Amino acid sequence: MKSSLKSEKLKVKNENLAFLKKIFTNYTKKIYLVGGCVRDEILGIKSHDFDIEIYDITPNEFEKLMQKIGAKGVGKSFFVYKWKNFDIALPRTETKTAKGHRGFEVNLTNNKKEASKRRDFTMNALMKNIYTNEILDFWGGIKDINNKIIRHIDDEKFKEDPLRVLRAMQFASRLKFKVAKETVKLCQNIDLSDLSKERIYMEFEKMFKSKYLYFGFYYFIVLKIAKKLFNLEFNFKEFYHLAKIYKINPLPSFFLYHLRYYKHLPMEKIKNALNMPKKLIKEINIKKCPKTVTNRFFYALSLKYPLKTFSILNLNCCEKWIKENNLWDKKYKPRNIDPKNPRESILNEIRSYDIIYIKKGNR
Repeated sequence: MKSSLKSEKLKVKNENLAFLKKIFTNYTKKIYLVGGCVRDEILGIKSHDFDIEIYDITPNEFEKLMQKIGAKGVGKSFFVYKWKNFDIALPRTETKTAKGHRGFEVNLTNNKKEASKRRDFTMNALMKNIYTNEILDFWGGIKDINNKIIRHIDDEKFKEDPLRVLRAMQFASRLKFKVAKETVKLCQNIDLSDLSKERIYMEFEKMFKSKYLYFGFYYFIVLKIAKKLFNLEFNFKEFYHLAKIYKINPLPSFFLYHLRYYKHLPMEKIKNALNMPKKLIKEINIKKCPKTVTNRFFYALSLKYPLKTFSILNLNCCEKWIKENNLWDKKYKPRNIDPKNPRESILNEIRSYDIIYIKKGNR
């Protein structure tokens, strides 16, 4: 079923590319897939979104063609259009002129190397001609991909957008790549205070869903993101303990849940740094499993929520007992509730059960 779905998506992508080739063929054949989709193709990863840059075409011709295919402009000053799962743009240079991610002066360029220089890492600066399949690699991106290295292109350009520090972290976590020493050093000295909580969370969210969470955790510390955003520092023992836990990553809330309780990180500090969805906040707030757990503890806890997420976040704690007692994905429902004194009647019902020690710790 999955193989069939992948084949269908590949077919659609190829059909869309064939359509674009036909549309542009009388104007230019210097049309390039750029950025992450080229990187992912080399890595054998399926991309869902594609960036395209069009060279040797006038802005007027480009705009008319975009209107013809029904593409939607996403900012005229950036010459970018969205069509299906493609971002189609004219090549550009960007120069920092003011604070914030919109504080850039944008200019068109027909110089491919100059256009690629604005990208963050060598692996994301590759260009593939959709007509000839030729790959342009001005900065050694293929070599860095083969060596599993995340390396920035240009010191000054890289520093213009502090979000790239967080991108280094999440790419390391997703791809199991190492960050080049010179890139680490540069990232450590970049101020993150100019970034919005929304933009910061977008990069953390990618890490939260990544396969190699312990890699992301390492660069969370080494790039000084932990210090800058949460005022956290780690000794070797703390790093090793958490890195061992982060070898698995069952839920998007897993990283912050364990970070919060292990480092006694106040929830308000997390909220002040990240603009998180309510579901994530709710999961991070789930009670930490104590060393000693009884049936009464679980019955009381499951009055608030089913225990599935609790168990998973706590390394599958007491999974067997929770499932046997039908509390995995259902709340506990008291049998008899006194409407005059509901709280006390529920507590008395829970206390009526003989105590069963499900998990025993050092009491």
